[in-house]
Amino acid sequence: MTVEIICVGTELLLGNIVNTNAAYLAQKCAAAGLSCYYQSVVGDNAERLKEAIQTAVKRSDIVILSGGLGPTEDDLTKETAAEVMGKKLIMDEASKEAIAGYFKQRGIEATQNNWKQAMIPEEAIVLVNHNGTAPGVIIREDNTHVILLPGPPNELIPMFEESVMPYLNKLEPGVIYSQTVKISGVSESKVETIIVDLIDAQTNPTIATYAKTGEVHIRVTAKADTEKEAKKLIKPMVKELKKRFGNDIYSTEEDITLEKAVVYMLLDMFLIW
Repeated sequence: MTVEIICVGTELLLGNIVNTNAAYLAQKCAAAGLSCYYQSVVGDNAERLKEAIQTAVKRSDIVILSGGLGPTEDDLTKETAAEVMGKKLIMDEASKEAIAGYFKQRGIEATQNNWKQAMIPEEAIVLVNHNGTAPGVIIREDNTHVILLPGPPNELIPMFEESVMPYLNKLEPGVIYSQTVKISGVSESKVETIIVDLIDAQTNPTIATYAKTGEVHIRVTAKADTEKEAKKLIKPMVKELKKRFGNDIYSTEEDITLEKAVVYMLLDMFLIW
């Protein structure tokens, strides 16, 4: 299945906030075995957001939107998504009660516009927000799934882990797993020349090169029913890359940078001496 990510907020377009949600959601969707071909950022404008959602639901099975679920007038995501999907907004009493409890617990008086967040598209699945006032929403229509998540990462991430990931796993069993072979001292063009036959013949796993400062990464990615099976598919390809590049490979671990690798080499030399 395909997934598309739309992040909503003029502050993202202005660069006032770094869009970490897109990276997080993309990584999690890949781990869930979903193929992501499109990502976009839309400001707080109803017409442009409507156009983005309309385009997304035509070409993707799952559309995930983050942001724009707050209580103010420029929070338009839920209303716009409901319109595109042909759903009316109705008051969800459970969400209203949860919002009231959130404010009461903190000794704050809720304003009238807070109840806007309890308006939910009819027949939608409500995702409980344990860290804020805006519930998440899943709108289902035929084979299309539109998932609305709050923008703040401290609300989005727990909601995704608790509610959305289990939902996605039911839709698309399987995982996508990657391992990176990190090379130093060889240009990207030469790396590609050395492995062009592997690139031309790739199926599953796939391989791709990425140029970094002073190094080149080769990402090997496999799709399988389980992570164990995906790792099994990747292993022969990584072995072949090690054979071709030898000592030019400084690591195949995600958390090992070139700087760390140099430090470890120096420590080993020091200990030997």
